[in-house]
Amino acid sequence: MRTTLDFPGELFVHLKTRAAIDGVTLRETVIGLLEKGLAVTDAPAAVAAEPKKYYPPPMISWELDIPLEAQKSGKLWDLVYADDDAKAIALAQK
Repeated sequence: MRTTLDFPGELFVHLKTRAAIDGVTLRETVIGLLEKGLAVTDAPAAVAAEPKKYYPPPMISWELDIPLEAQKSGKLWDLVYADDDAKAIALAQK
């Protein structure tokens, strides 16, 4: 019988590595581990899952010297291009 299993990335890598070390296919590794797990009779009924770790995204502080009027009025692109224009003129004069 065929089925599709969706393993988490780390578990899949672990299974593939174990199969390679044992010199067998991934299919044989998964079947063997399932058979061993099902054969255990004294296993606890419920195993608590490990809590997932949460890593908050990094916070970046920007300290820009942009006038408040330019920030609100949509003139930011003018400031960006003005800087590029100044650099281009400086390079052209060399």
